[in-house]
Amino acid sequence: MKKVLIPILFFCIAQFSHAQEISLSYFLSQAKQNNDSLLNTVNLENIGELRKQMIIAQNRLPQMDALADVLVAPYFDSRKVVDITTNPSEYAYGYDVGITNGGLYAAQVRVTQQLFNRSITNNLLFQQMVRNGALALNYKEVYHNLKNNLIALYVTAYGYQLQEKLNQQLVDDLQIRLKVIGILVKNGILLQSDYLLLQVTIDQTRIIIGQFRNSLRETERQLYALSSAPIEMGINLSEPKLVIEPSSEHFFYQARFTNDSLQIEADREVFNNKYRPQVSAFADAGLNAVQIPNIYHKVGASAGLQFTLPLFDGHQRRINSQMSLIKQENIQNTLENNRTVKKNNLQSLTDQIAFQEQNLKLMKQQLKNQDVVRKLYRDKLVRGQVSVIDYLNVVQNYRSAESTRIQMQVNLWLLQNQYEYINW
Repeated sequence: MKKVLIPILFFCIAQFSHAQEISLSYFLSQAKQNNDSLLNTVNLENIGELRKQMIIAQNRLPQMDALADVLVAPYFDSRKVVDITTNPSEYAYGYDVGITNGGLYAAQVRVTQQLFNRSITNNLLFQQMVRNGALALNYKEVYHNLKNNLIALYVTAYGYQLQEKLNQQLVDDLQIRLKVIGILVKNGILLQSDYLLLQVTIDQTRIIIGQFRNSLRETERQLYALSSAPIEMGINLSEPKLVIEPSSEHFFYQARFTNDSLQIEADREVFNNKYRPQVSAFADAGLNAVQIPNIYHKVGASAGLQFTLPLFDGHQRRINSQMSLIKQENIQNTLENNRTVKKNNLQSLTDQIAFQEQNLKLMKQQLKNQDVVRKLYRDKLVRGQVSVIDYLNVVQNYRSAESTRIQMQVNLWLLQNQYEYINW
Protein backbone atom coordinates (compact mmCIF):
# COMPACT_ATOMS: atom_id res chain seq x y z
CA MET A 1 0.00 0.00 0.00
CA LYS A 2 2.84 2.38 0.89
CA LYS A 3 4.53 1.63 -2.42
CA VAL A 4 1.40 2.85 -4.19
CA LEU A 5 0.87 5.99 -2.07
CA ILE A 6 4.43 7.30 -2.29
CA PRO A 7 4.44 7.79 -6.12
CA ILE A 8 1.00 9.39 -5.91
CA LEU A 9 2.23 11.78 -3.20
CA PHE A 10 5.25 12.80 -5.25
CA PHE A 11 3.03 13.33 -8.32
CA CYS A 12 0.67 15.59 -6.36
CA ILE A 13 3.58 17.61 -4.95
CA ALA A 14 5.06 18.00 -8.44
CA GLN A 15 1.74 19.16 -9.83
CA PHE A 16 1.29 21.66 -6.97
CA SER A 17 4.79 23.05 -7.47
CA HIS A 18 4.21 23.40 -11.19
CA ALA A 19 0.90 25.21 -10.59
CA GLN A 20 2.71 27.77 -8.41
CA GLU A 21 5.08 28.86 -11.20
CA ILE A 22 3.75 31.90 -13.02
CA SER A 23 5.16 33.36 -16.21
CA LEU A 24 5.17 36.86 -17.63
CA SER A 25 2.48 35.91 -20.16
CA TYR A 26 0.04 35.28 -17.28
CA PHE A 27 0.22 38.88 -16.08
CA LEU A 28 0.00 40.23 -19.63
CA SER A 29 -3.11 38.17 -20.38
CA GLN A 30 -4.70 39.15 -17.06
CA ALA A 31 -4.06 42.82 -17.78
CA LYS A 32 -5.62 42.49 -21.23
CA GLN A 33 -8.72 40.89 -19.75
CA ASN A 34 -9.17 43.02 -16.63
CA ASN A 35 -7.54 46.43 -17.02
CA ASP A 36 -10.25 49.07 -16.74
CA SER A 37 -8.56 51.47 -19.20
CA LEU A 38 -8.52 48.78 -21.89
CA LEU A 39 -12.10 47.70 -21.16
CA ASN A 40 -13.31 51.31 -21.23
CA THR A 41 -11.56 51.90 -24.55
CA VAL A 42 -13.32 48.87 -26.03
CA ASN A 43 -16.64 50.24 -24.81
CA LEU A 44 -15.86 53.60 -26.40
CA GLU A 45 -15.17 51.79 -29.69
CA ASN A 46 -18.56 50.09 -29.42
CA ILE A 47 -20.17 53.46 -28.78
CA GLY A 48 -18.41 54.77 -31.88
CA GLU A 49 -19.97 52.02 -34.00
CA LEU A 50 -23.39 52.89 -32.59
CA ARG A 51 -22.82 56.53 -33.48
CA LYS A 52 -22.38 55.52 -37.11
CA GLN A 53 -25.80 53.90 -36.95
CA MET A 54 -27.12 57.08 -35.34
CA ILE A 55 -25.77 59.19 -38.21
CA ILE A 56 -27.53 57.00 -40.77
CA ALA A 57 -30.76 57.11 -38.77
CA GLN A 58 -30.66 60.90 -38.52
CA ASN A 59 -29.71 61.68 -42.12
CA ARG A 60 -30.97 58.88 -44.38
CA LEU A 61 -34.10 57.57 -42.72
CA PRO A 62 -37.41 59.45 -42.56
CA GLN A 63 -38.28 61.19 -39.31
CA MET A 64 -41.86 60.86 -38.05
CA ASP A 65 -43.44 63.04 -35.35
CA ALA A 66 -46.85 63.31 -33.73
CA LEU A 67 -48.03 66.89 -33.09
CA ALA A 68 -50.91 68.20 -31.00
CA ASP A 69 -51.90 71.84 -30.35
CA VAL A 70 -54.79 73.43 -28.50
CA LEU A 71 -54.93 77.26 -28.46
CA VAL A 72 -57.91 79.19 -27.02
CA ALA A 73 -58.12 83.00 -27.47
CA PRO A 74 -61.37 84.18 -25.76
CA TYR A 75 -62.98 87.67 -25.97
CA PHE A 76 -64.59 89.55 -23.12
CA ASP A 77 -67.44 92.09 -23.38
CA SER A 78 -70.50 93.32 -21.39
CA ARG A 79 -73.01 91.06 -23.15
CA LYS A 80 -71.02 87.82 -22.86
CA VAL A 81 -68.47 87.29 -20.16
CA VAL A 82 -66.45 84.89 -22.36
CA ASP A 83 -66.84 84.38 -26.09
CA ILE A 84 -64.71 82.16 -28.36
CA THR A 85 -65.27 83.32 -31.92
CA THR A 86 -63.59 84.52 -35.10
CA ASN A 87 -66.02 87.46 -35.37
CA PRO A 88 -65.96 89.38 -32.07
CA SER A 89 -67.97 92.55 -31.52
CA GLU A 90 -66.26 95.90 -31.69
CA TYR A 91 -66.74 96.27 -27.94
CA ALA A 92 -65.00 92.98 -27.05
CA TYR A 93 -61.56 92.74 -25.48
CA GLY A 94 -59.07 90.16 -26.72
CA TYR A 95 -56.24 89.46 -29.15
CA ASP A 96 -56.54 90.64 -32.73
CA VAL A 97 -58.40 87.93 -34.61
CA GLY A 98 -55.85 88.20 -37.39
CA ILE A 99 -53.19 86.95 -34.97
CA THR A 100 -55.01 84.17 -33.20
CA ASN A 101 -57.58 83.32 -35.90
CA GLY A 102 -59.88 82.50 -33.03
CA GLY A 103 -57.85 79.52 -31.72
CA LEU A 104 -56.08 76.38 -32.86
CA TYR A 105 -57.07 72.73 -32.56
CA ALA A 106 -54.62 70.37 -34.23
CA ALA A 107 -53.59 66.74 -34.08
CA GLN A 108 -51.22 65.69 -36.88
CA VAL A 109 -48.60 63.19 -37.96
CA ARG A 110 -45.63 64.73 -39.75
CA VAL A 111 -42.95 62.95 -41.83
CA THR A 112 -39.69 64.63 -42.86
CA GLN A 113 -37.12 63.21 -45.26
CA GLN A 114 -33.75 64.72 -46.14
CA LEU A 115 -33.04 64.61 -49.89
CA PHE A 116 -29.81 64.66 -51.90
CA ASN A 117 -27.66 64.55 -48.73
CA ARG A 118 -25.43 61.56 -49.52
CA SER A 119 -22.27 63.69 -49.47
CA ILE A 120 -23.22 65.25 -46.13
CA THR A 121 -23.91 61.84 -44.60
CA ASN A 122 -20.71 60.34 -46.01
CA ASN A 123 -18.68 63.17 -44.47
CA LEU A 124 -20.25 62.51 -41.07
CA LEU A 125 -19.62 58.77 -41.39
CA PHE A 126 -16.02 59.37 -42.44
CA GLN A 127 -15.48 61.63 -39.44
CA GLN A 128 -16.85 58.96 -37.11
CA MET A 129 -14.75 56.27 -38.78
CA VAL A 130 -11.60 58.32 -38.16
CA ARG A 131 -12.62 58.82 -34.52
CA ASN A 132 -13.12 55.07 -34.17
CA GLY A 133 -9.64 54.62 -35.65
CA ALA A 134 -8.25 56.96 -33.00
CA LEU A 135 -9.89 54.84 -30.29
CA ALA A 136 -8.33 51.69 -31.76
CA LEU A 137 -4.94 53.40 -31.66
CA ASN A 138 -5.60 54.49 -28.08
CA TYR A 139 -6.24 50.86 -27.14
CA LYS A 140 -2.92 49.79 -28.66
CA GLU A 141 -1.07 52.61 -26.94
CA VAL A 142 -2.62 51.92 -23.53
CA TYR A 143 -1.75 48.22 -23.79
CA HIS A 144 1.76 48.99 -25.04
CA ASN A 145 2.43 51.26 -22.04
CA LEU A 146 0.85 48.73 -19.70
CA LYS A 147 2.95 45.92 -21.17
CA ASN A 148 6.14 47.95 -20.76
CA ASN A 149 5.40 48.67 -17.10
CA LEU A 150 4.42 45.06 -16.40
CA ILE A 151 7.61 43.68 -17.95
CA ALA A 152 9.74 46.15 -15.98
CA LEU A 153 8.03 45.11 -12.73
CA TYR A 154 8.25 41.42 -13.59
CA VAL A 155 11.96 41.63 -14.40
CA THR A 156 12.62 43.53 -11.17
CA ALA A 157 10.67 40.94 -9.16
CA TYR A 158 12.51 38.09 -10.89
CA GLY A 159 15.81 39.75 -9.99
CA TYR A 160 14.78 39.85 -6.32
CA GLN A 161 13.81 36.18 -6.58
CA LEU A 162 17.25 35.27 -7.97
CA GLN A 163 18.99 37.27 -5.23
CA GLU A 164 16.90 35.52 -2.59
CA LYS A 165 17.71 32.08 -4.02
CA LEU A 166 21.42 32.92 -4.26
CA ASN A 167 21.65 33.88 -0.60
CA GLN A 168 19.48 30.93 0.45
CA GLN A 169 21.83 28.54 -1.37
CA LEU A 170 24.79 30.14 0.39
CA VAL A 171 23.05 29.75 3.77
CA ASP A 172 22.31 26.09 3.03
CA ASP A 173 25.95 25.51 2.08
CA LEU A 174 27.23 27.41 5.12
CA GLN A 175 24.95 25.36 7.38
CA ILE A 176 26.67 22.21 6.15
CA ARG A 177 30.08 23.82 6.71
CA LEU A 178 28.95 24.87 10.20
CA LYS A 179 28.38 21.26 11.20
CA VAL A 180 31.83 20.32 9.96
CA ILE A 181 33.38 23.30 11.78
CA GLY A 182 31.63 22.18 14.94
CA ILE A 183 33.31 18.81 14.67
CA LEU A 184 36.70 20.41 14.00
CA VAL A 185 36.27 22.69 17.02
CA LYS A 186 35.51 19.71 19.23
CA ASN A 187 38.63 18.00 17.93
CA GLY A 188 40.68 21.09 18.69
CA ILE A 189 41.60 21.71 15.06
CA LEU A 190 39.73 25.05 14.85
CA LEU A 191 38.81 27.65 17.46
CA GLN A 192 35.37 28.35 18.94
CA SER A 193 35.60 31.85 17.46
CA ASP A 194 35.72 30.31 13.97
CA TYR A 195 32.44 28.56 14.68
CA LEU A 196 30.83 31.77 15.99
CA LEU A 197 32.12 33.79 13.02
CA LEU A 198 30.50 31.37 10.60
CA GLN A 199 27.26 31.47 12.60
CA VAL A 200 27.23 35.28 12.49
CA THR A 201 27.73 35.20 8.72
CA ILE A 202 24.78 32.85 8.36
CA ASP A 203 22.58 35.12 10.48
CA GLN A 204 23.60 38.19 8.48
CA THR A 205 22.84 36.37 5.24
CA ARG A 206 19.40 35.43 6.55
CA ILE A 207 18.70 39.12 7.17
CA ILE A 208 19.69 39.84 3.58
CA ILE A 209 17.33 37.05 2.45
CA GLY A 210 14.51 38.66 4.42
CA GLN A 211 15.16 42.01 2.76
CA PHE A 212 15.09 40.52 -0.73
CA ARG A 213 11.99 38.49 0.13
CA ASN A 214 10.19 41.61 1.34
CA SER A 215 11.17 43.49 -1.83
CA LEU A 216 10.01 40.54 -3.92
CA ARG A 217 6.61 40.39 -2.20
CA GLU A 218 6.06 44.13 -2.57
CA THR A 219 6.96 44.04 -6.29
CA GLU A 220 4.65 41.05 -6.77
CA ARG A 221 1.80 43.03 -5.19
CA GLN A 222 2.47 45.85 -7.64
CA LEU A 223 2.41 43.29 -10.48
CA TYR A 224 -0.98 41.98 -9.40
CA ALA A 225 -2.34 45.49 -8.93
CA LEU A 226 -1.17 46.65 -12.37
CA SER A 227 -2.47 43.52 -14.11
CA SER A 228 -5.75 43.58 -12.12
CA ALA A 229 -5.24 39.91 -11.24
CA PRO A 230 -6.16 38.20 -7.94
CA ILE A 231 -3.18 38.06 -5.58
CA GLU A 232 -1.43 34.71 -5.10
CA MET A 233 1.46 34.81 -2.65
CA GLY A 234 4.26 32.24 -2.48
CA ILE A 235 4.52 31.95 -6.25
CA ASN A 236 7.61 31.16 -8.28
CA LEU A 237 8.29 33.44 -11.25
CA SER A 238 9.66 31.80 -14.37
CA GLU A 239 12.52 33.39 -16.31
CA PRO A 240 11.38 36.23 -18.57
CA LYS A 241 12.10 35.48 -22.20
CA LEU A 242 12.51 38.80 -23.96
CA VAL A 243 13.25 38.90 -27.67
CA ILE A 244 14.45 42.00 -29.50
CA GLU A 245 12.69 42.47 -32.80
CA PRO A 246 14.54 44.05 -35.74
CA SER A 247 14.11 47.78 -36.12
CA SER A 248 10.73 48.44 -37.69
CA GLU A 249 10.10 50.54 -40.79
CA HIS A 250 6.59 51.49 -39.68
CA PHE A 251 6.12 52.92 -36.21
CA PHE A 252 3.09 53.67 -34.11
CA TYR A 253 3.63 57.43 -34.25
CA GLN A 254 3.28 57.24 -38.04
CA ALA A 255 -0.12 55.58 -37.71
CA ARG A 256 -1.09 58.25 -35.19
CA PHE A 257 0.07 60.96 -37.59
CA THR A 258 -2.02 59.47 -40.41
CA ASN A 259 -5.09 59.31 -38.19
CA ASP A 260 -4.61 62.86 -36.91
CA SER A 261 -4.27 64.12 -40.48
CA LEU A 262 -7.46 62.34 -41.48
CA GLN A 263 -9.19 63.80 -38.43
CA ILE A 264 -8.32 67.33 -39.52
CA GLU A 265 -9.60 66.63 -43.03
CA ALA A 266 -12.77 64.98 -41.74
CA ASP A 267 -13.54 67.86 -39.38
CA ARG A 268 -13.04 70.35 -42.21
CA GLU A 269 -15.42 68.48 -44.51
CA VAL A 270 -18.07 68.22 -41.78
CA PHE A 271 -17.72 71.95 -41.11
CA ASN A 272 -18.24 72.59 -44.83
CA ASN A 273 -21.44 70.52 -44.84
CA LYS A 274 -23.43 73.60 -43.93
CA TYR A 275 -22.40 75.25 -47.22
CA ARG A 276 -24.01 72.52 -49.29
CA PRO A 277 -27.58 72.97 -50.55
CA GLN A 278 -30.00 71.15 -48.30
CA VAL A 279 -33.36 69.90 -49.50
CA SER A 280 -35.94 68.21 -47.33
CA ALA A 281 -39.42 66.93 -48.12
CA PHE A 282 -42.18 67.01 -45.54
CA ALA A 283 -45.76 65.83 -45.33
CA ASP A 284 -48.37 65.91 -42.60
CA ALA A 285 -51.88 64.62 -42.12
CA GLY A 286 -54.50 64.97 -39.41
CA LEU A 287 -56.78 67.51 -37.81
CA ASN A 288 -56.09 71.24 -38.15
CA ALA A 289 -58.85 73.72 -37.23
CA VAL A 290 -59.36 77.19 -35.77
CA GLN A 291 -63.02 76.67 -34.70
CA ILE A 292 -64.71 73.85 -32.92
CA PRO A 293 -67.98 73.86 -34.97
CA ASN A 294 -67.73 71.33 -37.83
CA ILE A 295 -64.25 70.38 -36.60
CA TYR A 296 -64.61 66.87 -37.97
CA HIS A 297 -64.54 68.36 -41.48
CA LYS A 298 -61.10 69.89 -40.85
CA VAL A 299 -59.20 66.60 -41.41
CA GLY A 300 -56.70 66.83 -44.28
CA ALA A 301 -53.09 66.61 -45.41
CA SER A 302 -50.29 68.77 -46.77
CA ALA A 303 -46.83 68.28 -48.30
CA GLY A 304 -43.97 70.41 -49.46
CA LEU A 305 -40.24 70.91 -50.02
CA GLN A 306 -37.75 73.06 -48.15
CA PHE A 307 -34.55 74.35 -49.74
CA THR A 308 -31.71 75.98 -47.78
CA LEU A 309 -28.50 77.54 -49.16
CA PRO A 310 -26.17 79.72 -47.04
CA LEU A 311 -25.13 82.92 -48.80
CA PHE A 312 -22.71 84.65 -46.42
CA ASP A 313 -21.28 83.76 -42.99
CA GLY A 314 -18.51 86.29 -42.41
CA HIS A 315 -15.75 84.21 -44.14
CA GLN A 316 -15.99 81.41 -41.57
CA ARG A 317 -15.18 78.82 -44.23
CA ARG A 318 -11.91 80.50 -45.17
CA ILE A 319 -10.95 80.95 -41.50
CA ASN A 320 -11.64 77.29 -40.75
CA SER A 321 -9.49 76.22 -43.73
CA GLN A 322 -6.59 78.30 -42.41
CA MET A 323 -6.98 76.74 -38.97
CA SER A 324 -6.87 73.27 -40.55
CA LEU A 325 -3.63 74.10 -42.37
CA ILE A 326 -1.98 75.26 -39.15
CA LYS A 327 -3.07 72.08 -37.35
CA GLN A 328 -1.64 70.00 -40.19
CA GLU A 329 1.64 71.89 -39.95
CA ASN A 330 1.79 71.20 -36.21
CA ILE A 331 1.44 67.44 -36.55
CA GLN A 332 3.97 67.46 -39.41
CA ASN A 333 6.46 69.16 -37.08
CA THR A 334 5.72 66.55 -34.41
CA LEU A 335 6.24 63.77 -36.96
CA GLU A 336 9.69 65.01 -37.92
CA ASN A 337 10.70 65.43 -34.28
CA ASN A 338 9.48 61.93 -33.35
CA ARG A 339 11.40 60.41 -36.23
CA THR A 340 14.68 61.99 -35.11
CA VAL A 341 14.20 61.27 -31.39
CA LYS A 342 13.24 57.63 -32.02
CA LYS A 343 16.24 57.03 -34.25
CA ASN A 344 18.62 58.48 -31.65
CA ASN A 345 17.04 56.54 -28.78
CA LEU A 346 17.17 53.23 -30.62
CA GLN A 347 20.83 53.74 -31.51
CA SER A 348 21.66 54.63 -27.92
CA LEU A 349 19.84 51.56 -26.57
CA THR A 350 21.51 49.33 -29.15
CA ASP A 351 24.93 50.48 -27.95
CA GLN A 352 23.97 50.06 -24.29
CA ILE A 353 22.65 46.53 -24.88
CA ALA A 354 25.81 45.50 -26.73
CA PHE A 355 27.98 46.93 -23.93
CA GLN A 356 25.88 45.20 -21.25
CA GLU A 357 26.00 41.85 -23.07
CA GLN A 358 29.80 42.05 -23.33
CA ASN A 359 30.16 42.86 -19.63
CA LEU A 360 27.77 40.07 -18.70
CA LYS A 361 29.81 37.60 -20.73
CA LEU A 362 32.99 38.66 -18.93
CA MET A 363 31.25 38.45 -15.55
CA LYS A 364 30.08 34.89 -16.24
CA GLN A 365 33.63 33.86 -17.06
CA GLN A 366 34.86 35.50 -13.87
CA LEU A 367 32.19 33.66 -11.87
CA LYS A 368 33.35 30.31 -13.22
CA ASN A 369 36.82 30.97 -11.88
CA GLN A 370 35.50 32.22 -8.55
CA ASP A 371 33.30 29.16 -8.20
CA VAL A 372 36.32 26.93 -8.68
CA VAL A 373 38.19 28.88 -6.01
CA ARG A 374 35.19 28.70 -3.67
CA LYS A 375 34.98 24.91 -3.99
CA LEU A 376 38.73 24.55 -3.40
CA TYR A 377 38.55 26.65 -0.23
CA ARG A 378 35.50 24.72 0.90
CA ASP A 379 37.38 21.42 0.66
CA LYS A 380 40.42 22.89 2.40
CA LEU A 381 38.21 24.25 5.19
CA VAL A 382 36.88 20.78 5.88
CA ARG A 383 40.45 19.53 6.19
CA GLY A 384 41.40 22.50 8.36
CA GLN A 385 43.92 23.82 5.82
CA VAL A 386 42.48 27.37 5.61
CA SER A 387 40.99 29.67 8.19
CA VAL A 388 37.30 30.40 8.40
CA ILE A 389 38.00 34.07 7.69
CA ASP A 390 39.77 33.22 4.44
CA TYR A 391 36.93 30.93 3.42
CA LEU A 392 34.29 33.55 4.24
CA ASN A 393 36.18 36.16 2.22
CA VAL A 394 36.06 33.84 -0.77
CA VAL A 395 32.35 33.19 -0.22
CA GLN A 396 31.70 36.92 0.13
CA ASN A 397 33.57 37.65 -3.10
CA TYR A 398 31.60 34.95 -4.90
CA ARG A 399 28.29 36.23 -3.55
CA SER A 400 29.16 39.80 -4.50
CA ALA A 401 30.13 38.75 -8.02
CA GLU A 402 27.02 36.58 -8.48
CA SER A 403 24.81 39.36 -7.13
CA THR A 404 26.42 41.75 -9.60
CA ARG A 405 25.82 39.28 -12.42
CA ILE A 406 22.15 39.02 -11.47
CA GLN A 407 21.79 42.80 -11.43
CA MET A 408 23.58 43.05 -14.78
CA GLN A 409 21.18 40.49 -16.23
CA VAL A 410 18.21 42.41 -14.84
CA ASN A 411 19.57 45.64 -16.32
CA LEU A 412 20.02 43.91 -19.67
CA TRP A 413 16.40 42.74 -19.63
CA LEU A 414 15.25 46.24 -18.71
CA LEU A 415 17.26 47.70 -21.61
CA GLN A 416 15.78 45.13 -23.99
CA ASN A 417 12.30 45.96 -22.72
CA GLN A 418 12.93 49.67 -23.23
CA TYR A 419 14.22 48.97 -26.75
CA GLU A 420 11.05 47.06 -27.60
CA TYR A 421 8.97 49.85 -26.06
CA ILE A 422 10.57 52.48 -28.31
CA ASN A 423 10.91 50.25 -31.38
CA TRP A 424 7.15 50.34 -31.93
